[in-house]
Amino acid sequence: MKELDPVTFTVELGRFYEATRGSGAVSVTMKRMTAHRLTRAKKISKMVPKSADKVLETKVDEDVQYPTLVRATYKDKKISTMVSPDDFEKFQNAYSTVIRAYMDALKKKTRTKKAKKTK
Repeated sequence: MKELDPVTFTVELGRFYEATRGSGAVSVTMKRMTAHRLTRAKKISKMVPKSADKVLETKVDEDVQYPTLVRATYKDKKISTMVSPDDFEKFQNAYSTVIRAYMDALKKKTRTKKAKKTK
């Protein structure tokens, strides 16, 4: 899984959606990190931002804002990013722009009419 910064992530996500114009699907998940997940991610990855150290040092009782983990998959390609709470609004605007740009690739679901039962 590629670990990217938020700006590069949105660019790569746009490439994923561009590739799905013919066929395929892109899956995007967003998960709020917790102190437990941050400590675990810090042990296994360099993806955790340096601001996470401050979050880990604070007490649980305080009003703490945790970063958000965003992952996207297309076929066998996977990308992810960690978005800090301060940058989340900016990221969400960029993400919505990418979604709107590739919204035309969606196909309308064809529905078949069911035959009515006769008595």
